[in-house]
Amino acid sequence: MFTSFLSFAQHSLTGTVQDKKGNPVFAANVYLKSTPEKGATTDFEGKFSLTLDNINDILVISYLGFQTQEILLTSIDFNKPLVILLKENAQSLEEVIITARDPISEQFSVVKMSMLKDVYLNPVAQGDPLKAITILPASTTTDETANPSLRGSSPNRSRVMLNGVPIYNPVRATSLSNMGFFSLFNPEIIDRQYVYASNPPLTYGNTSAGLVEIQTKKDLNVNQLQLSAGLASLGVFLSQNIKKDTSFIQAYGNYQFSDGYIGIQKNKLPNLKNFNILDAGVNFHTKTGKQSEFNSYNYFIDESYNGVSQSFTYKGDIASEKKRFFTVNSFKYYSEKGVLSINNGVDYSKQSFEFGNLNSKQKTNQVYASIDYKKPLSENLDLQAGVSYDYQSQNFKDSIPTYYYAQSPSSPNFYSETSVDNTILEAYLYGNWEVNDKITLSSGIRSNIPIEEQDYYLSSQLGLKYNINNKHSFLLSGGKYHSYATPNYFSKTYNLLSSYQAALDYTYKLENTLLKAATYYKEETGNQTSDNFFTTEKVNTYGIEFYVEHNFLKYFNFSFSNSFIDQKRTISTQKYHGSKDFNYLIKSAIQYSNPKLFTLALTYFGLPGTFYNDIVGSEFDSQTNFYIPTFSNELYNAQYSNYNRVDISWSKYIRLKKNALISYVSVNNIFNSKNEREALYNTDYSSKYFDYYQLRTIYFGLVWQFDY
Repeated sequence: MFTSFLSFAQHSLTGTVQDKKGNPVFAANVYLKSTPEKGATTDFEGKFSLTLDNINDILVISYLGFQTQEILLTSIDFNKPLVILLKENAQSLEEVIITARDPISEQFSVVKMSMLKDVYLNPVAQGDPLKAITILPASTTTDETANPSLRGSSPNRSRVMLNGVPIYNPVRATSLSNMGFFSLFNPEIIDRQYVYASNPPLTYGNTSAGLVEIQTKKDLNVNQLQLSAGLASLGVFLSQNIKKDTSFIQAYGNYQFSDGYIGIQKNKLPNLKNFNILDAGVNFHTKTGKQSEFNSYNYFIDESYNGVSQSFTYKGDIASEKKRFFTVNSFKYYSEKGVLSINNGVDYSKQSFEFGNLNSKQKTNQVYASIDYKKPLSENLDLQAGVSYDYQSQNFKDSIPTYYYAQSPSSPNFYSETSVDNTILEAYLYGNWEVNDKITLSSGIRSNIPIEEQDYYLSSQLGLKYNINNKHSFLLSGGKYHSYATPNYFSKTYNLLSSYQAALDYTYKLENTLLKAATYYKEETGNQTSDNFFTTEKVNTYGIEFYVEHNFLKYFNFSFSNSFIDQKRTISTQKYHGSKDFNYLIKSAIQYSNPKLFTLALTYFGLPGTFYNDIVGSEFDSQTNFYIPTFSNELYNAQYSNYNRVDISWSKYIRLKKNALISYVSVNNIFNSKNEREALYNTDYSSKYFDYYQLRTIYFGLVWQFDY
């Protein structure tokens, strides 16, 4: 009788899955042997929770590259949290797979981001993998876009890699400056994301600032259909196993429209008339053999935007359109000796932009290919070598204002057609040596093979990671790097850029608290256009970062970061304030997340205003009937007001057997702060007013998920 009662009484089992070093194992499968469909997946901290109706069963714990464990439920003390230590699979092939799943430079990333903890549960991310980066102290993106700016560097110097292939301008963007509010990536297809805030690993090239490395999923736990509807969007997402443990496909489509979004808050969006965005993606993954796998990701987007803008004294309609398609394909072959990777990408886009007497049409083509080979020389020493080919071409057909200050439709203009291309052929060697349990060394060199009249360059780096214990670690890194600036309407050339970088990062982990601090220095050289008029020859940046995150009272999480950045730019041998010259950069968030109730988050961003070139006078031009502006002799002499923004978001997750319903509401800039973005002037420049960043806006929606 007693045994029978225990067998059918309901029990709650909680536990943690760890590796031999005590590190949490994320996304391990925990389930009952008799009913595997009722299992759970460990979270970012390796934790799981199961409700059991019958303890006469066996608990199974599995994760790729580790030995599957089976535990009799009757042997478990349900009054204590269960700690499960997974052992690595002893087969050499499986060890190679584990090595291959993470990049050789993994330990030298500032952070490895999981989609669950750092994107879905990050109130700042808004479900976007690149916007999730903005909460990091290393992120210096201050223009409310998703294009990564890391430790004071221009986004044009950093790179985003998807499965080993660079994705240039990785945002939904139709403006001349290639700025976009969201990225091009759907988090549902992403497995993990690494952020190298400075000293990017030389396994990749064409970056002289930072790097974001994104990897798509290698396996699919469940088949799922997902439908979403929001104030300005409709979407569908399908994840389907074609053959269990062998191949799967993910497909999605979204349609974004402005009618409802503008309709309920038109006074907060005075410069927006309408927008339409249609995008679709397909990700296919298959094991082509016992020792090989292939992945193909294909994406298409068609977007248009209509609004109102002002440049100098002309204010009028602005219209832009863009179509883009890219494909990223990768093949991996695993053997006992190493891992061979072959990556290929093709990217094509076509866009147009109209404003006043300016009309620009641009076509972009990119073809990328790389071969990489990673070989473990010993248990603690890995080497990786490879060759990459990156061809880019841009074609501009422009009607350009004859006088930059006269941009009305009736003002004179002239036609210009420009075609530029660039081929980057590089080879590299990178090594990672785990000296012991505490010390890891990395080093790399990367050289171009000059084509036509290119200059020769050699990039090099050295890194040292010191784990004092499980709580404290230091990361010291430095090197010299090279990249080419991506052409745009204002600068139609592939200028070679370079940088010297040094950084020291410190991390302190407790059970519920995470502390991070860093200091860094950069010297970036190479001509880049500033404010569309002035060419910056060099930027010197010194920064200090601090970050703290604390979990308390079970359901609460608090984070706070602050950065000091001293940045100076050199123009014609003179030094001026840099675009990221801040004596503080504060980011803070507090979140209440109760699975039985809801998730509520409050976030704050604060920083000083950026410096800009003020117009101090004018002279009337009778030929154009416009006033010619007179700039101050001292460049970047004026500063915008301090930037302050508070956002609030709420979401509710309801699970009913195989169905789940997610509802969410977000209010951005709840205090309606008028954060100055650009200085504008009247007809003769005698008075000044400002265009503002996003005012208070609201967004809400629903997501329905069905697992089958």
